[in-house]
Amino acid sequence: MTTLRLNNLSEFREQRLMSRAELARKAEISPLTILKIENGQRCRPETARKIILGLGYSLEDRDYLLHEVLGPVSTSDDEEEAVKDKASRAQKTRKKAS
Repeated sequence: MTTLRLNNLSEFREQRLMSRAELARKAEISPLTILKIENGQRCRPETARKIILGLGYSLEDRDYLLHEVLGPVSTSDDEEEAVKDKASRAQKTRKKAS
């Protein structure tokens, strides 16, 4: 599955003087989803589309946003595997710390 990483969403949202709740309302997604994405969780292209529109941009602006805000589109299976490995290591580290 192709997913998007929203690298700079919190900074960009704050530059637009928007709260998470306001962006979530405009994008018609959960504020928790915004928080998770801002903390590095990946999202589906549909969610990214909603965020683009919620930020007040048109889909024609997506190339700028994908580069500046959303970061690169991940299509590589190797990259997908690397992300899973990193998440697994982080989870193991959290378990040891508890």
